[in-house]
Amino acid sequence: MTDAALLTRISIRSMREADLEAGYSLSKALSWPHRLEDWQFMFSVGEGRVAETDTGEVIGTIMWWRYGKTHASLGMVIVDDAWRGHGIGRRLMTEARNALPGAIIHLNATPTGVPLYEKMGFRPCGIVEQRQSNAAAQPLIALPQGVRLRPAGHNDLDALVACDTQACGMDRRDLIAALLTAGKGMIVDEGGEVAGYAFCRKFGWGMVVGPVVATSLEYAAAMIAYWIGSHAGQFMRLDIPQDCALSRWLDEIGLLRVDAVAAMVTDSHDSHDVENPMHRFALCSQAFG
Repeated sequence: MTDAALLTRISIRSMREADLEAGYSLSKALSWPHRLEDWQFMFSVGEGRVAETDTGEVIGTIMWWRYGKTHASLGMVIVDDAWRGHGIGRRLMTEARNALPGAIIHLNATPTGVPLYEKMGFRPCGIVEQRQSNAAAQPLIALPQGVRLRPAGHNDLDALVACDTQACGMDRRDLIAALLTAGKGMIVDEGGEVAGYAFCRKFGWGMVVGPVVATSLEYAAAMIAYWIGSHAGQFMRLDIPQDCALSRWLDEIGLLRVDAVAAMVTDSHDSHDVENPMHRFALCSQAFG
Protein backbone atom coordinates (compact mmCIF):
# COMPACT_ATOMS: atom_id res chain seq x y z
CA MET A 1 0.00 0.00 0.00
CA THR A 2 1.38 3.45 -0.92
CA ASP A 3 1.98 6.19 1.64
CA ALA A 4 -0.88 8.16 0.12
CA ALA A 5 -3.25 5.24 0.53
CA LEU A 6 -2.06 4.63 4.07
CA LEU A 7 -2.59 8.24 5.04
CA THR A 8 -6.20 8.17 3.87
CA ARG A 9 -6.73 5.64 6.65
CA ILE A 10 -5.43 8.06 9.30
CA SER A 11 -7.36 10.94 10.81
CA ILE A 12 -6.20 13.51 13.37
CA ARG A 13 -8.68 14.55 16.06
CA SER A 14 -8.77 16.17 19.49
CA MET A 15 -7.54 14.05 22.37
CA ARG A 16 -10.22 12.84 24.76
CA GLU A 17 -9.97 11.42 28.25
CA ALA A 18 -10.89 8.03 26.82
CA ASP A 19 -7.68 8.12 24.74
CA LEU A 20 -5.36 8.24 27.75
CA GLU A 21 -5.19 4.45 28.11
CA ALA A 22 -4.01 4.20 24.50
CA GLY A 23 -1.48 6.99 25.06
CA TYR A 24 -0.18 5.19 28.13
CA SER A 25 0.24 1.99 26.08
CA LEU A 26 2.18 3.88 23.40
CA SER A 27 4.55 5.41 25.95
CA LYS A 28 4.98 2.08 27.72
CA ALA A 29 6.02 0.47 24.43
CA LEU A 30 8.87 3.02 24.30
CA SER A 31 9.87 2.18 27.91
CA TRP A 32 8.92 5.69 28.99
CA PRO A 33 8.23 5.79 32.74
CA HIS A 34 4.86 7.54 32.61
CA ARG A 35 2.01 5.95 34.55
CA LEU A 36 -1.61 6.27 33.48
CA GLU A 37 -1.97 8.71 36.38
CA ASP A 38 0.78 10.86 34.83
CA TRP A 39 -1.12 10.97 31.54
CA GLN A 40 -4.27 11.93 33.43
CA PHE A 41 -2.48 14.77 35.22
CA MET A 42 -0.96 16.10 31.99
CA PHE A 43 -4.34 16.01 30.26
CA SER A 44 -6.03 17.78 33.19
CA VAL A 45 -3.93 20.91 32.56
CA GLY A 46 -3.40 20.62 28.79
CA GLU A 47 -4.84 19.46 25.51
CA GLY A 48 -3.74 17.38 22.56
CA ARG A 49 -4.43 15.49 19.38
CA VAL A 50 -4.37 11.81 18.47
CA ALA A 51 -3.77 10.04 15.18
CA GLU A 52 -6.41 7.36 14.67
CA THR A 53 -6.83 4.64 12.03
CA ASP A 54 -10.09 3.98 10.24
CA THR A 55 -10.60 1.04 12.63
CA GLY A 56 -10.46 3.35 15.67
CA GLU A 57 -6.92 2.46 16.82
CA VAL A 58 -4.95 5.34 18.34
CA ILE A 59 -1.46 5.20 16.79
CA GLY A 60 -0.06 8.62 17.67
CA THR A 61 -0.29 11.39 20.25
CA ILE A 62 0.81 14.95 20.88
CA MET A 63 0.05 17.25 23.82
CA TRP A 64 0.63 20.88 24.69
CA TRP A 65 0.20 23.27 27.60
CA ARG A 66 -0.56 26.97 27.21
CA TYR A 67 1.39 29.36 29.44
CA GLY A 68 -0.36 32.71 29.28
CA LYS A 69 -1.04 34.31 25.92
CA THR A 70 2.46 34.10 24.46
CA HIS A 71 4.04 30.75 25.41
CA ALA A 72 3.33 27.02 25.31
CA SER A 73 5.16 23.77 25.94
CA LEU A 74 4.76 20.73 23.71
CA GLY A 75 5.39 17.07 24.44
CA MET A 76 4.27 13.44 24.41
CA VAL A 77 4.90 13.23 20.66
CA ILE A 78 4.58 9.50 19.97
CA VAL A 79 3.89 7.46 16.83
CA ASP A 80 3.40 3.71 17.00
CA ASP A 81 6.51 1.97 15.69
CA ALA A 82 4.51 0.14 13.01
CA TRP A 83 3.33 3.47 11.55
CA ARG A 84 6.54 5.48 11.60
CA GLY A 85 7.97 6.87 8.39
CA HIS A 86 4.61 7.88 6.94
CA GLY A 87 4.54 11.54 8.01
CA ILE A 88 2.18 11.06 10.95
CA GLY A 89 4.51 12.86 13.37
CA ARG A 90 4.66 15.84 11.01
CA ARG A 91 0.85 15.91 10.77
CA LEU A 92 0.55 15.90 14.56
CA MET A 93 3.13 18.67 14.84
CA THR A 94 1.31 20.73 12.21
CA GLU A 95 -1.92 20.37 14.18
CA ALA A 96 -0.17 21.62 17.32
CA ARG A 97 1.42 24.59 15.55
CA ASN A 98 -1.95 25.53 14.02
CA ALA A 99 -3.60 25.35 17.46
CA LEU A 100 -0.99 27.75 18.92
CA PRO A 101 -0.79 30.63 16.41
CA GLY A 102 1.81 33.21 17.34
CA ALA A 103 2.91 31.39 20.50
CA ILE A 104 6.55 30.81 21.40
CA ILE A 105 6.59 27.02 21.73
CA HIS A 106 9.09 25.13 23.88
CA LEU A 107 9.87 21.42 23.74
CA ASN A 108 12.53 18.94 24.84
CA ALA A 109 13.56 16.62 22.04
CA THR A 110 15.19 13.22 21.90
CA PRO A 111 18.00 12.94 19.32
CA THR A 112 15.70 11.12 16.90
CA GLY A 113 13.14 13.91 17.08
CA VAL A 114 15.50 16.85 16.54
CA PRO A 115 15.59 16.68 12.70
CA LEU A 116 11.78 16.81 12.44
CA TYR A 117 11.50 19.66 14.91
CA GLU A 118 14.17 21.67 13.11
CA LYS A 119 12.18 21.28 9.88
CA MET A 120 9.11 22.51 11.77
CA GLY A 121 10.86 25.75 12.79
CA PHE A 122 12.35 24.87 16.17
CA ARG A 123 15.93 25.74 17.10
CA PRO A 124 18.15 24.24 19.83
CA CYS A 125 18.54 26.47 22.88
CA GLY A 126 20.13 24.24 25.52
CA ILE A 127 20.52 20.77 27.00
CA VAL A 128 18.37 19.15 29.69
CA GLU A 129 19.97 16.43 31.82
CA GLN A 130 17.90 13.62 33.29
CA ARG A 131 19.15 12.77 36.79
CA GLN A 132 17.96 9.78 38.79
CA SER A 133 18.78 7.20 41.47
CA ASN A 134 17.39 5.49 44.54
CA ALA A 135 17.94 8.40 46.85
CA ALA A 136 20.15 8.19 49.92
CA ALA A 137 19.28 10.47 52.83
CA GLN A 138 21.13 13.77 52.66
CA PRO A 139 22.07 16.06 55.55
CA LEU A 140 20.00 19.20 55.56
CA ILE A 141 21.81 22.23 54.20
CA ALA A 142 22.15 25.02 56.73
CA LEU A 143 20.63 28.30 55.59
CA PRO A 144 21.61 31.84 56.64
CA GLN A 145 20.06 33.35 59.74
CA GLY A 146 16.53 34.54 59.05
CA VAL A 147 16.04 32.11 56.15
CA ARG A 148 13.95 28.96 56.53
CA LEU A 149 12.18 26.29 54.54
CA ARG A 150 8.43 26.05 54.96
CA PRO A 151 5.59 24.18 53.24
CA ALA A 152 3.84 25.87 50.31
CA GLY A 153 0.06 26.19 50.45
CA HIS A 154 -2.70 27.44 48.19
CA ASN A 155 -2.43 30.88 49.80
CA ASP A 156 1.08 31.10 48.34
CA LEU A 157 -0.10 30.71 44.74
CA ASP A 158 0.42 34.35 43.73
CA ALA A 159 3.94 34.42 45.19
CA LEU A 160 4.84 31.10 43.56
CA VAL A 161 3.58 32.28 40.18
CA ALA A 162 5.56 35.53 40.51
CA CYS A 163 8.77 33.59 41.23
CA ASP A 164 8.12 31.15 38.41
CA THR A 165 7.36 33.88 35.89
CA GLN A 166 10.55 35.72 36.82
CA ALA A 167 12.62 32.57 36.33
CA CYS A 168 10.94 31.20 33.20
CA GLY A 169 9.46 34.23 31.48
CA MET A 170 6.09 32.48 31.18
CA ASP A 171 2.77 32.64 33.01
CA ARG A 172 2.34 29.08 34.32
CA ARG A 173 -0.36 29.84 36.92
CA ASP A 174 -2.60 26.91 35.94
CA LEU A 175 0.29 24.44 36.18
CA ILE A 176 1.50 25.78 39.54
CA ALA A 177 -2.05 25.65 40.92
CA ALA A 178 -2.39 22.03 39.78
CA LEU A 179 0.94 21.11 41.38
CA LEU A 180 -0.26 22.43 44.73
CA THR A 181 -2.93 19.72 44.61
CA ALA A 182 -1.01 16.93 42.84
CA GLY A 183 2.18 17.21 44.90
CA LYS A 184 3.80 18.97 47.83
CA GLY A 185 5.57 22.30 47.67
CA MET A 186 8.43 23.82 49.66
CA ILE A 187 9.32 27.52 49.91
CA VAL A 188 12.52 29.31 50.86
CA ASP A 189 11.27 32.03 53.18
CA GLU A 190 13.78 34.89 53.38
CA GLY A 191 12.52 37.25 56.06
CA GLY A 192 8.93 36.84 54.88
CA GLU A 193 9.80 37.02 51.17
CA VAL A 194 9.69 34.00 48.86
CA ALA A 195 13.23 33.39 47.58
CA GLY A 196 12.54 30.06 45.93
CA TYR A 197 10.25 27.07 45.72
CA ALA A 198 10.38 23.38 44.82
CA PHE A 199 7.70 20.74 44.26
CA CYS A 200 7.88 16.99 44.77
CA ARG A 201 5.26 14.57 43.41
CA LYS A 202 4.72 11.01 42.31
CA PHE A 203 5.81 10.36 38.74
CA GLY A 204 6.86 7.31 36.78
CA TRP A 205 8.92 4.85 38.80
CA GLY A 206 8.96 6.95 41.98
CA MET A 207 9.15 10.64 42.77
CA VAL A 208 10.14 13.67 40.72
CA VAL A 209 11.49 16.94 42.15
CA GLY A 210 10.57 19.96 40.08
CA PRO A 211 10.09 22.68 39.23
CA VAL A 212 12.89 24.12 41.37
CA VAL A 213 13.23 27.90 41.24
CA ALA A 214 15.44 29.98 43.52
CA THR A 215 17.60 33.06 43.77
CA SER A 216 20.71 30.99 44.51
CA LEU A 217 22.27 27.57 44.05
CA GLU A 218 22.43 27.24 47.85
CA TYR A 219 18.68 27.64 48.19
CA ALA A 220 17.96 25.23 45.33
CA ALA A 221 20.24 22.57 46.83
CA ALA A 222 18.67 23.02 50.27
CA MET A 223 15.19 22.30 48.91
CA ILE A 224 16.36 19.33 46.84
CA ALA A 225 18.21 17.87 49.83
CA TYR A 226 15.04 18.24 51.90
CA TRP A 227 12.95 16.31 49.37
CA ILE A 228 15.56 13.60 49.00
CA GLY A 229 15.73 13.23 52.77
CA SER A 230 11.95 12.99 52.91
CA HIS A 231 11.97 10.08 50.43
CA ALA A 232 15.20 8.27 51.33
CA GLY A 233 15.46 4.91 49.60
CA GLN A 234 12.85 5.79 46.98
CA PHE A 235 13.49 6.34 43.28
CA MET A 236 14.05 10.04 42.62
CA ARG A 237 14.29 11.98 39.37
CA LEU A 238 15.20 15.53 38.41
CA ASP A 239 15.39 17.12 34.96
CA ILE A 240 17.81 20.05 35.07
CA PRO A 241 19.12 22.62 32.58
CA GLN A 242 22.73 21.65 31.94
CA ASP A 243 23.90 25.20 32.63
CA CYS A 244 22.17 25.58 36.02
CA ALA A 245 25.32 24.68 38.06
CA LEU A 246 23.69 21.78 39.94
CA SER A 247 25.46 19.00 38.03
CA ARG A 248 28.57 18.63 40.19
CA TRP A 249 26.61 18.59 43.47
CA LEU A 250 24.10 16.06 42.11
CA ASP A 251 27.01 13.83 41.05
CA GLU A 252 28.38 14.03 44.59
CA ILE A 253 25.11 12.95 46.19
CA GLY A 254 24.53 10.14 43.71
CA LEU A 255 21.80 11.58 41.47
CA LEU A 256 23.59 10.69 38.27
CA ARG A 257 23.01 11.78 34.69
CA VAL A 258 21.37 8.95 32.77
CA ASP A 259 20.22 10.78 29.64
CA ALA A 260 20.00 14.19 28.00
CA VAL A 261 17.64 15.87 25.55
CA ALA A 262 17.81 19.02 23.46
CA ALA A 263 15.78 22.00 24.63
CA MET A 264 14.23 23.68 21.58
CA VAL A 265 12.09 26.76 20.93
CA THR A 266 10.32 28.30 17.95
CA ASP A 267 11.22 31.95 18.46
CA SER A 268 14.64 33.54 18.87
CA HIS A 269 13.20 36.86 20.03
CA ASP A 270 12.08 35.83 23.51
CA SER A 271 12.39 38.91 25.71
CA HIS A 272 12.89 36.99 28.97
CA ASP A 273 15.40 38.85 31.15
CA VAL A 274 18.26 36.41 31.76
CA GLU A 275 19.66 38.77 34.44
CA ASN A 276 16.61 38.24 36.65
CA PRO A 277 17.59 37.12 40.18
CA MET A 278 15.23 34.12 40.02
CA HIS A 279 16.68 31.09 38.25
CA ARG A 280 15.22 27.75 37.19
CA PHE A 281 17.26 24.84 38.57
CA ALA A 282 14.92 21.97 37.62
CA LEU A 283 12.05 21.51 35.21
CA CYS A 284 8.57 20.34 36.19
CA SER A 285 9.10 17.54 33.64
CA GLN A 286 10.50 17.22 30.15
CA ALA A 287 6.98 17.62 28.74
CA PHE A 288 5.89 20.60 30.87
CA GLY A 289 9.30 22.30 30.78
